[in-house]
Amino acid sequence: MKNRKSFFNKGKKTFAIVGDGDCEKWYFQLLKDAEKLIINILPQLIKKATLKKQFEYVKELSEIYDQVFWIVDYDVIERESRECKIGEEKRSNEFARYYAEISKIKNVEIIVVNTCFEYWLLLHFKYSKKQFSDCDETQNDLRKVFPSYEKNEKFYKQSNNIYKQLKDKLPKAIENASKLGDFDIENPLAPICEIHKLFNADGSFNTNLK
Repeated sequence: MKNRKSFFNKGKKTFAIVGDGDCEKWYFQLLKDAEKLIINILPQLIKKATLKKQFEYVKELSEIYDQVFWIVDYDVIERESRECKIGEEKRSNEFARYYAEISKIKNVEIIVVNTCFEYWLLLHFKYSKKQFSDCDETQNDLRKVFPSYEKNEKFYKQSNNIYKQLKDKLPKAIENASKLGDFDIENPLAPICEIHKLFNADGSFNTNLK
């Protein structure tokens, strides 16, 4: 990690977008290919990676990339908080600690979505401030406006190319997500979708971030 960016092309700003779910990985890889962006969409983290391992991985990447974005589905943190054993630190409290520390790292930003990535897709079709109970409920609402939606790689990449399919709706998704405001660690269960921060208002990728 000492030789920062030594393997990148000189003069090109480098971005890493890290997600712990397949949907984020498929979507942003399609975006990268379609728009010919000089960004890295890092692969899904190790299955069942702890929140701590994810946090440490993002910090390591900050030593290599100009900008690192960690996309967090808050429904996972909330579910794991409910499942914590007696005496174990709740995931929500653990995440709050990491969130505070990440905020001090200039070139790292956490992008929070509550509940999950499907909320971002839903915002392409309509504005919604509904407080979904979980990702399944979010998917159910998404299918009301996007009936063909399937949560698998074939649907995202092979059959439809979901990025191209929804590209003309991207400015609307950005507008709708912006209305939800910023994630508030004091009110983490509020509906939020900060993925819009990766884009300009017209739908182009924001290469001037931080």
